[in-house]
Amino acid sequence: MRELQALYREAIRRHAAQPVGLRKPIEATHAHECSNPLCGDRVEIRMKLVSGMIEDIAFDGEACTICMASASMLCEQAVGQPADRLRSRHESLRTALHDQAELADDDPLAPLLGVRPYPSRIRCATLPWEAAVKAIS
Repeated sequence: MRELQALYREAIRRHAAQPVGLRKPIEATHAHECSNPLCGDRVEIRMKLVSGMIEDIAFDGEACTICMASASMLCEQAVGQPADRLRSRHESLRTALHDQAELADDDPLAPLLGVRPYPSRIRCATLPWEAAVKAIS
């Protein structure tokens, strides 16, 4: 278990240090910004949707390590996926964080489960996904 936690921490650090999609210029068709006044996170998700598919995605903002890593994971996973998949991934993450449901160890979002013991950080992990879902709504 300790090894898995170390892998999760490393994944968060890697995504925060070299975030996928940060300030990437795209021709966005959809965008939404969300903020978390408790910790000062602000993240804007921009997407280019073509026929319901995510052709490109990027983000911008100022945020903590958890939020930056989560936004990077979102950008890494979303390209080529149906936009509706964002809703199900967001819900899976929320359920796993709030209700202690499990994600598979190989799920790319599993590293975010490290915030479970810190309820005030759950919003940091879900904020980019919330912005993405609102962008397509």
